[in-house]
Amino acid sequence: MAILKVLADSVCDVPAEVAKRLDITLIPAVVVMDGQSYLDDGVQLTREAFYTRLPDLPQLPTTSACPLGVTREMIARKAAEADHLILIAAPAHLSAIYNTFHLAAEEVVPGRYTLIDSGQVTMGAGFQVIQAAEMAAAGASAAKIALTLARMRPRVHVFGALNTLENLRRSGRVGWVTAIAGRLLQIKPVVQLTEGNVKSLDNVRTFKRAAARLVELARQYAPLERLAILHTNNQAMAEELRDTLADVTPPGDTLIVNVNPALGTHVGAAALGLALVTAG
Repeated sequence: MAILKVLADSVCDVPAEVAKRLDITLIPAVVVMDGQSYLDDGVQLTREAFYTRLPDLPQLPTTSACPLGVTREMIARKAAEADHLILIAAPAHLSAIYNTFHLAAEEVVPGRYTLIDSGQVTMGAGFQVIQAAEMAAAGASAAKIALTLARMRPRVHVFGALNTLENLRRSGRVGWVTAIAGRLLQIKPVVQLTEGNVKSLDNVRTFKRAAARLVELARQYAPLERLAILHTNNQAMAEELRDTLADVTPPGDTLIVNVNPALGTHVGAAALGLALVTAG
């Protein structure tokens, strides 16, 4: 039986303890903040420190793919343990990560890898990574894993309740924010993230109401196969949201995830969110 190993970028937000248990290699993205570059690896930069600094930064941080040399080295290390690699990347149209994975894999393991565009961010991608790792451990083929993820993606949804519009406004990347920001800066938007694009679902006056809208969305999409609670340094409210959703929580652990800087720089600190997979 061929040995398969799974690698992904840190934008997928698979928690370190889950990655360790399932032997998932996470290749860190790079965060540029105050003119300094940091790896999103929990060592050079912790997410708690990132969100503590974020509200006071004069310029929004930027992110980029892990350097090609580092990516190549991490892929080579895992290739030594495997017959074939499954590489799962952030959406190609949003990030250079996909292309960096491709270039590195072609140099190191040509013909021995499958590269998959997750089409999602945070745990929308992370659940695909976990699914792939579970299947690889059970002996599934690379082709079977790729087909399963392709069928899974339409059932994956990511929602967010933002505590502020300011970060989206400053990013300049979301047209509908520019249109309403001048008169509605105090609203708390509820958004859907699809392939990294931010779609407005609702605009409410209080963050409590925005969080309640997340509860409504989770129940609307039930029954659920997988569920994660997302936040940007808002652990207490994330735990409260998890407890509120106990009636629709699928079997197994409901992950609570402090999301990656690539997404967090745009949604701002103290946000809440959901990543879910509807039952197939």
